[in-house]
Amino acid sequence: MVRTVTAGVVLAVAAAVALLIGDGLGWDLDAYLLVGVGAGGVLGLVPDRSPIARVSGFLLGVLAVAIGYALRAAVLPDSTTGRALAAALVVLIALGLVLLTFGRVPLWPALLGVGALAGAYEEAFTDSPGSFLDTVPVALTSMLAMAAVGFAATVFFADTEAEAGGGRRKRASTTSPPEPEPEETVSLDEVMTSQGGN
Repeated sequence: MVRTVTAGVVLAVAAAVALLIGDGLGWDLDAYLLVGVGAGGVLGLVPDRSPIARVSGFLLGVLAVAIGYALRAAVLPDSTTGRALAAALVVLIALGLVLLTFGRVPLWPALLGVGALAGAYEEAFTDSPGSFLDTVPVALTSMLAMAAVGFAATVFFADTEAEAGGGRRKRASTTSPPEPEPEETVSLDEVMTSQGGN
């Protein structure tokens, strides 16, 4: 419980500091702050696979969304059907990219990456689909920077918790079961003697 509270406080402070620094540098991070930091926090806190595998999956999901927006800007119609087709394609692309890793990267961080970039960039894309090449680099760098902040702020807590839990499980599993009590054995001579005595 203490780790959870500490991780949440560190994440909150990191989000506030990132926004203040970005504002001081003239960066408009408001649209990307909570989406990016929140996604990075989830990526850091879920102790499933290694941090590299989680980050790799997240980046594959972000790549899938970028491809989806490129298709929407260049090929697909700006209609409900076009957007539905793009959504399905994005998820299938993310799935395909994950399958190419042969199980080394899980699907969930890829889906997290899909949701993070889509949530941060959809409004900007809808406002001006023709400006895709100008606006998507800003969205990508801003969201990924905020996700890196969230990930860096939380990954330590998840890994130490996983190690502590693994240590407990390991100790429990290495405890040898009690040895069975030896059964009483009777020699053949004793059997023959007792039978002969009868």
